[in-house]
Amino acid sequence: MAEKILLVEDNKSVQAQLKELLEQQGHQVVTACNGLDGYNKALAESFDLCIVDHLMPLMDGPQLLKNLKGMENNAPGAVLFLSTQDPKMVNSLAEVKLADAYLSKPIEKNAFLTTMSELLESADWAAAG
Repeated sequence: MAEKILLVEDNKSVQAQLKELLEQQGHQVVTACNGLDGYNKALAESFDLCIVDHLMPLMDGPQLLKNLKGMENNAPGAVLFLSTQDPKMVNSLAEVKLADAYLSKPIEKNAFLTTMSELLESADWAAAG
């Protein structure tokens, strides 16, 4: 079954690259250009996985993570957090602990696909259990 993924990324080229990669894996991808757009889309429908960029206009990644985790309905099955910032700095953010996984940018394709598969698998287990 194709998983439904919300990709929240303000960089158009990164968004296009990740969307293509996800669609090649057979997933249904909905994109959002900033955190507020992503939050509104997450409120409107449920997703198996949300991929959230760190630094974005209107609502940044950490704020979006807090909002997604606080949702009563439609909370995503899993959340993957992406950042170009220093990993030590990112890991020190309290909100990052709300994500199920974190990857540094630029994205390394194999690490991205492996992490994504693991998150979707664990989300499926959680939903089934």
